[in-house]
Amino acid sequence: MKKQLAKITVLSSLIFGINAANAEAPTAELKVIGTLTVPSCTVNAPDDGVYDFGKLSSSLIKSGATTTALTPITKNWTVNCDAETYLNFTPVDNRAASSANTGVATSFGMGNVNGTGKIGYYTAQIKNGTVDGKVSNVFSSVNSTFTATTVANLTTGMRTGWSSAANTQSVGKVFTADITVSPILGGTTVMAGPITEDAEIDGSMTMNFAFGI
Repeated sequence: MKKQLAKITVLSSLIFGINAANAEAPTAELKVIGTLTVPSCTVNAPDDGVYDFGKLSSSLIKSGATTTALTPITKNWTVNCDAETYLNFTPVDNRAASSANTGVATSFGMGNVNGTGKIGYYTAQIKNGTVDGKVSNVFSSVNSTFTATTVANLTTGMRTGWSSAANTQSVGKVFTADITVSPILGGTTVMAGPITEDAEIDGSMTMNFAFGI
């Protein structure tokens, strides 16, 4: 009887050991998640982007080819993005045909007067850049190669933006910079004669923004 009990005990132990060996081990799941998003940016243009030089006396216009420089106006621009990104823009001169400084990509037209006469031109510079509250350099370039500077001229067809170093764009969410506009009035020669009635200065530039990592 004792032998039978011993055999039963040994058999039970073997069965228990086999079941334990076949039992499932605990598992855990590791997940890698996230979302690839396209940043959305909002441009806060000061005064709706208008640089108003007010009413100017026609006596400012000099005879012949002599030009007259107006006092520049500087305004601060801000771009807010909902995700970290780099940011740049390309200027397009909507009044290119009216520029009195023909063929110079940094000169933008200000409209016509006396029929085909040209009022003059203006230049624009970007400076005092910041990204997320920290000082940033700026750049202007036609390709991915550029020099980081503190001041850059806005140039037709060239990308302008914020840079942390040469060939490296700054990354952030909030971009600010001062843009200074400096108008130059042409003389009576380029204006096709003296001003005999009110003429509207009509400069217009489109800034095409691009962003993304």
